[in-house]
Amino acid sequence: MYNSCDKQSEGNKSSFSRRHFLTMMLAGVGSATLAACGSGAADVDADVAGVSKVAAGSASPDGTVTPPATSIVDSTGNTWTLLSSRVTKNGASVATGSPNPLTLLLWFGGMIYAQNSAGTWYKNSGSSWATTTDPRTNTSTASTPLFYGMNGHMAYNSGVYKTLSAAAQLAILKDLGVTNYRADVASGGMAQVLADALNGAFKNSGVSILPVLNPLSCGWDPNASESTSYTLGYNLGVNCTKPLKGLVKYIECGNELDVPLKISGNGSQYNHWSPTMWGSFRGVIRGMIDGVKAIDPTINCGVNVGIPMAYGALQMLWRGVSPNGTTAGAAGATPLTWDFTTYHWYHSSGDVLCGWNNNSCVDVLQVLKDSFGKPIWLTEWGWSGSADQGAAAANYVTTALTEYRSIKDKYNLQSVMMYCVIDPNYGLILGDGVTKTPAYTAFKNFVAANPVS
Repeated sequence: MYNSCDKQSEGNKSSFSRRHFLTMMLAGVGSATLAACGSGAADVDADVAGVSKVAAGSASPDGTVTPPATSIVDSTGNTWTLLSSRVTKNGASVATGSPNPLTLLLWFGGMIYAQNSAGTWYKNSGSSWATTTDPRTNTSTASTPLFYGMNGHMAYNSGVYKTLSAAAQLAILKDLGVTNYRADVASGGMAQVLADALNGAFKNSGVSILPVLNPLSCGWDPNASESTSYTLGYNLGVNCTKPLKGLVKYIECGNELDVPLKISGNGSQYNHWSPTMWGSFRGVIRGMIDGVKAIDPTINCGVNVGIPMAYGALQMLWRGVSPNGTTAGAAGATPLTWDFTTYHWYHSSGDVLCGWNNNSCVDVLQVLKDSFGKPIWLTEWGWSGSADQGAAAANYVTTALTEYRSIKDKYNLQSVMMYCVIDPNYGLILGDGVTKTPAYTAFKNFVAANPVS
C-alpha cells in the first residue's frame, strides 16, 4: 500500500508532502519499503585437516589462492578450500562441473573462482558455477560495476545540493564505495549540470550518473491527451539528452508516474488503473524514450513504477494493453518496450521477494524477470523515513544490502540505488550536508566488505 511521507525542503525547511515535493523537482522517495529479511553469515565448520584458516569476520583479501596452505573466507564467513583437486565450502564438496582436476582457487572482487588443469576458469555465483576467464586479467572490456548506487539531487539550484560542489558530492560517494549516482532532471539546463560534472570532477572517477527524467516537474498532466503528453515527454527527452550525449549509457524515463493513475487495489491487476488517464501515462513515457533515442540511440532507457505492487502497469505497457475496467483490459495498443526495468521498494512494503497480494506471497523480482526479460535496477530503496532512524535505519541498510547482493545474479539485479545520500529523514547524511548517521557507517562498511565485480 502506498504511504505518503513528509519531507522537508532543503532550501527553506518548510514541510511538504512527499508527492508535492516531488513536483518541485525532488526525486521521489518511492512509495513503499523493504523489510528486514536478512541472511546471517553462515557458520564456519571446524578446520579442514591440513588447511590453515583465515579468521572469520572479514573476507580474504583479493588474490588469495590455494594451494598452498591458506583457505579462503568469503564476505559472509564461508570457508573455501581446495583439497585433492576438489573445492569444499565449509567442509562440504562443491562440484564445479569441471572435467579436469582443479588446481587453483581464487577470491577476487567479492567472488570465488576456480581453475582446472586445462586452464579453464569457473566463477561461483552463490548457487552455481559458470565458465569465465581469469578476473585479474580480464580488463579489456570490463567497466566499473554499477551495483552499489545512491540517489541525490545534483542539479538543484537551491538548498544543500547547490552548496555542495560536484567534487564534494563525489568525495562522499567515493567514501561510501558508491559507483552509480541517480539525479533527477527536468530541463536541458538541469541536464547540463550533470554534463558539467561528468566532464569535470566525475570524469574517470569510476562513478557513473543515472539521469532520471521527471515530467512532473515540467508540467505533465495525467489528464492530458496521449498526443499532448507524448510531445511533452519527447521534448523533455531531447532537451535533456543533448548535453548528456556520449557521457551516459543509461537514462531513466519518468519517476513514479503511476501514482495518480491507480483507482483501486494494489496495482497488480489491469482493472486497478484509470482508463481515462492511461493514454497520458503511456504517451509521456513513450515520448521520453523516443526523445532520448532520437539524440542517442545507444543510450539504454529504463521505466519505473513507484507503487509497490504496480507491476501490472508495466505489464500493460509492455503488452500493448489498456485498462477498460475489466481484468483482461483492452488489447490493440502498440507495445512499449525498454532496455532495463526499474523499480522502487522501501522498508514499509516488506520483502521484495514476498510482496503481499491477496493473502499470498509474490516474488516481485521474479515477476519482473519473467514479464520483461530485462536487467532489473532498484533505482530507489530505503528505510521508512522518520519511522526508521539511528540503529534501526543502520540495521535495515545492512539487512537490505545483504539480501540484494545475495540475489543479484539470480534476478539479473544490476544496480540497487539507495534513497538517499543527503536528506533529513531518508539520508545517510542529514539535511545539513555534514552530519553522518549510523546508517552511513553501516552502508560504507558493507560495501567495503562485499565488493561486486
